[in-house]
Amino acid sequence: MQISSKDLQYLSDEMSWELIAFKKCHHFAGEVQDQQIKAAIDKIGAIHQQHYQALLQCLQSSTGQTPSQTNSYLQ
Repeated sequence: MQISSKDLQYLSDEMSWELIAFKKCHHFAGEVQDQQIKAAIDKIGAIHQQHYQALLQCLQSSTGQTPSQTNSYLQ
């Protein structure tokens, strides 16, 4: 499947937003004392990570890249 350059830019932007949201959740989960709130923030962070991974798979399938070439953000 061929993706236009405009769509690739949108995917890139969305991946950046998801990554930022994931990182913020990770940070704030470490800041709170209440374990229920921490668990809720961790759950939300995991959802953002799943969204990032789904976008990454879409990008990889369109460009033919391997995971090691495009998955360096979460490491």
